Amino acid sequence: MAEVRHRVGIRGDADQIYQCLIQPDRLSGWWASEASGEPKVGAILRLGFSGLAVLCFSIRVLDAPKTFVMECVDGPGAWLHSELHFDLHDDGEQVSVTLTHRNAAAQDDDFLYFNTKWPLYLLSLRDLIESGSGRPYPRDIKIHVGD
Repeated sequence: MAEVRHRVGIRGDADQIYQCLIQPDRLSGWWASEASGEPKVGAILRLGFSGLAVLCFSIRVLDAPKTFVMECVDGPGAWLHSELHFDLHDDGEQVSVTLTHRNAAAQDDDFLYFNTKWPLYLLSLRDLIESGSGRPYPRDIKIHVGD
Protein backbone atom coordinates (compact mmCIF):
# COMPACT_ATOMS: atom_id res chain seq x y z
CA MET A 1 0.00 0.00 0.00
CA ALA A 2 1.23 3.48 -0.87
CA GLU A 3 0.17 6.63 0.93
CA VAL A 4 1.14 10.29 1.10
CA ARG A 5 -0.15 12.94 3.49
CA HIS A 6 0.21 16.69 3.24
CA ARG A 7 -1.18 19.65 5.14
CA VAL A 8 -1.41 23.33 4.25
CA GLY A 9 -2.77 26.22 6.31
CA ILE A 10 -5.13 28.61 4.55
CA ARG A 11 -6.42 31.97 5.76
CA GLY A 12 -10.02 31.70 4.70
CA ASP A 13 -13.46 30.38 5.42
CA ALA A 14 -13.79 26.59 5.82
CA ASP A 15 -17.05 26.55 3.83
CA GLN A 16 -15.42 28.40 0.93
CA ILE A 17 -12.42 26.06 0.96
CA TYR A 18 -14.71 23.02 1.09
CA GLN A 19 -16.59 24.29 -1.96
CA CYS A 20 -13.26 24.52 -3.82
CA LEU A 21 -12.75 20.81 -3.12
CA ILE A 22 -16.18 19.59 -4.24
CA GLN A 23 -17.55 22.01 -6.87
CA PRO A 24 -16.41 21.39 -10.46
CA ASP A 25 -16.14 25.09 -11.32
CA ARG A 26 -13.92 25.61 -8.26
CA LEU A 27 -11.78 22.47 -8.79
CA SER A 28 -10.74 23.93 -12.14
CA GLY A 29 -9.50 27.00 -10.30
CA TRP A 30 -6.68 25.20 -8.50
CA TRP A 31 -6.19 21.63 -9.79
CA ALA A 32 -7.70 20.39 -13.08
CA SER A 33 -8.07 22.18 -16.43
CA GLU A 34 -11.74 21.30 -16.56
CA ALA A 35 -14.12 19.53 -14.22
CA SER A 36 -17.70 18.31 -14.35
CA GLY A 37 -20.12 16.38 -12.20
CA GLU A 38 -22.43 16.87 -9.27
CA PRO A 39 -21.14 17.06 -5.69
CA LYS A 40 -23.24 14.33 -4.08
CA VAL A 41 -22.39 10.93 -2.60
CA GLY A 42 -22.24 8.29 -5.33
CA ALA A 43 -21.85 10.82 -8.13
CA ILE A 44 -18.85 10.95 -10.45
CA LEU A 45 -16.55 13.96 -10.69
CA ARG A 46 -14.68 14.04 -14.00
CA LEU A 47 -11.41 15.97 -14.00
CA GLY A 48 -9.60 16.73 -17.25
CA PHE A 49 -5.99 17.82 -17.57
CA SER A 50 -5.78 19.47 -21.04
CA GLY A 51 -5.47 16.28 -23.09
CA LEU A 52 -2.89 14.73 -20.74
CA ALA A 53 -5.31 12.63 -18.68
CA VAL A 54 -8.89 12.32 -17.49
CA LEU A 55 -9.60 11.16 -13.95
CA CYS A 56 -13.05 10.04 -12.81
CA PHE A 57 -13.75 10.02 -9.08
CA SER A 58 -16.70 8.53 -7.24
CA ILE A 59 -17.68 10.67 -4.27
CA ARG A 60 -17.68 8.54 -1.11
CA VAL A 61 -18.08 11.03 1.76
CA LEU A 62 -19.39 14.60 1.95
CA ASP A 63 -19.36 16.00 5.48
CA ALA A 64 -19.27 19.78 5.01
CA PRO A 65 -17.14 21.59 5.88
CA LYS A 66 -14.91 18.98 7.46
CA THR A 67 -14.38 15.88 5.30
CA PHE A 68 -14.46 15.00 1.62
CA VAL A 69 -13.50 11.55 0.30
CA MET A 70 -13.45 10.34 -3.29
CA GLU A 71 -12.05 7.30 -5.10
CA CYS A 72 -10.60 7.22 -8.60
CA VAL A 73 -12.73 4.77 -10.59
CA ASP A 74 -11.19 5.54 -13.98
CA GLY A 75 -7.71 6.87 -14.61
CA PRO A 76 -4.17 5.92 -15.56
CA GLY A 77 -1.56 4.04 -13.53
CA ALA A 78 -1.50 4.53 -9.77
CA TRP A 79 -4.46 6.90 -9.96
CA LEU A 80 -6.85 3.99 -10.49
CA HIS A 81 -8.40 2.96 -7.14
CA SER A 82 -6.64 5.79 -5.32
CA GLU A 83 -8.59 7.34 -2.49
CA LEU A 84 -8.29 11.06 -1.78
CA HIS A 85 -9.30 12.05 1.74
CA PHE A 86 -9.48 15.79 2.50
CA ASP A 87 -9.89 16.89 6.14
CA LEU A 88 -10.42 20.52 7.15
CA HIS A 89 -9.81 21.90 10.63
CA ASP A 90 -10.55 25.55 11.48
CA ASP A 91 -8.61 26.75 14.53
CA GLY A 92 -9.90 30.31 14.24
CA GLU A 93 -6.64 31.61 12.77
CA GLN A 94 -6.43 29.37 9.72
CA VAL A 95 -8.04 26.35 8.14
CA SER A 96 -5.70 23.37 7.97
CA VAL A 97 -6.38 21.21 4.93
CA THR A 98 -4.94 17.72 5.25
CA LEU A 99 -4.89 15.50 2.19
CA THR A 100 -4.31 11.77 2.47
CA HIS A 101 -3.85 10.03 -0.88
CA ARG A 102 -3.68 6.23 -0.67
CA ASN A 103 -3.89 3.23 -2.94
CA ALA A 104 -3.83 -0.33 -1.57
CA ALA A 105 -2.54 -1.73 -4.89
CA ALA A 106 0.27 0.80 -5.37
CA GLN A 107 3.90 0.70 -4.23
CA ASP A 108 5.78 3.56 -2.61
CA ASP A 109 7.70 4.25 -5.83
CA ASP A 110 4.37 4.67 -7.65
CA PHE A 111 3.65 7.62 -5.36
CA LEU A 112 6.91 9.57 -5.79
CA TYR A 113 5.19 11.90 -8.28
CA PHE A 114 2.20 12.43 -5.98
CA ASN A 115 4.46 13.10 -3.01
CA THR A 116 6.05 16.02 -4.86
CA LYS A 117 3.04 17.26 -6.84
CA TRP A 118 0.34 17.39 -4.13
CA PRO A 119 2.04 20.14 -2.09
CA LEU A 120 2.12 22.28 -5.24
CA TYR A 121 -1.60 21.80 -5.86
CA LEU A 122 -2.45 22.42 -2.20
CA LEU A 123 -0.52 25.69 -2.40
CA SER A 124 -2.50 26.46 -5.56
CA LEU A 125 -5.70 25.93 -3.51
CA ARG A 126 -4.32 28.27 -0.84
CA ASP A 127 -3.51 30.89 -3.46
CA LEU A 128 -7.00 30.62 -4.97
CA ILE A 129 -8.57 31.28 -1.57
CA GLU A 130 -6.14 33.92 -0.34
CA SER A 131 -5.46 35.85 -3.57
CA GLY A 132 -8.23 34.79 -5.94
CA SER A 133 -5.94 33.02 -8.41
CA GLY A 134 -4.70 29.43 -8.29
CA ARG A 135 -2.42 27.53 -10.65
CA PRO A 136 -4.44 24.63 -12.10
CA TYR A 137 -3.00 22.40 -14.81
CA PRO A 138 -1.45 23.40 -17.23
CA ARG A 139 -0.37 26.60 -15.39
CA ASP A 140 0.90 24.55 -12.43
CA ILE A 141 4.55 24.25 -11.41
CA LYS A 142 6.14 21.43 -13.42
CA ILE A 143 8.33 18.83 -11.73
CA HIS A 144 9.52 16.86 -14.78
CA VAL A 145 9.37 16.81 -18.60
CA GLY A 146 5.89 15.88 -19.80
CA ASP A 147 4.21 17.00 -16.60
